[in-house]
Order: sequence, then structure tokens, then C-alpha cells
Amino acid sequence: MNNYINYDWFRNNAYMNNYTNNPYENDLFNPQEGFEKGNMFKNLYSQYKDYSPEKLKPKNAQERKLYELSAICFAAHDLNLYLDMHPEDRSMFMLFMDYQKQANRLIEEYERNYGPLNINSEEMNKSFTWESDKWPWEDRNV
Repeated sequence: MNNYINYDWFRNNAYMNNYTNNPYENDLFNPQEGFEKGNMFKNLYSQYKDYSPEKLKPKNAQERKLYELSAICFAAHDLNLYLDMHPEDRSMFMLFMDYQKQANRLIEEYERNYGPLNINSEEMNKSFTWESDKWPWEDRNV
């Protein structure tokens, strides 16, 4: 596997396969594409001039897991916004629920392996490791 996440990896990942079972498959980007473009809906995405989204390149397993989690959370959030305007759309609601379950599972997995993501985390009750961990900029020449 490369040091970055590519579309093939995302399509083959167990957490991502459920998007192919949705009736909007031709209307929606997959979670990674939607995350990178900032929009899950193909018909609403409009590329600005020659701009193309930057391909994010996680450097290690922790960054890959956080990237995967971020993409799924983005997909769930974007579908949630759609459902605010179209609450009767049961198929989209089922897809939203699927992304939400995947996000919760990924959050638990991430926190179990790398520590808490937010103040509501159960991992916060175990220790305050954040005070002894490296800050993101400590490994870089910033």
C-alpha cells in the first residue's frame, strides 16, 4: 500500500463499500471524493476554473484512520444537510444512517488505538495523555 490513500483503496475498504448499494450511486461522490471536493452531490459540484482539490497524503496508519474517519463524517454531515430539506427521502436517510454507524465505529476504533478525539470521549476518563503527547507541529519545521 502506498503512503497515500487512493481511490482504489477507498473503494475496496470495508467501511466504504456500502456507498455502492445506494440508489443515488450515479448522483453522489464516494466519501473520499466528496470530502476532497467539499460536496457529496455530483450535480451540485462546480469546479472553479482550473482548480483541482489537493490529494491528501496521510503518512502513517494513524493519519490514514483519521482521514478515513473525516471522509465518512463529512459524507454523513453533507447528507444530513440534504435531509434537512428533503426529510421524506427514505433512501438517502438510510444511506445517512449507514454513514453515521460507520463513523461511530471508526471513532471507537480510532480512540481505542490513538486516544480521544473530543472532550465527550470515553477515553478522556482513562487519562490525560494529550498533555504528554507530541503536538502536531513538533515533528515539522514550522
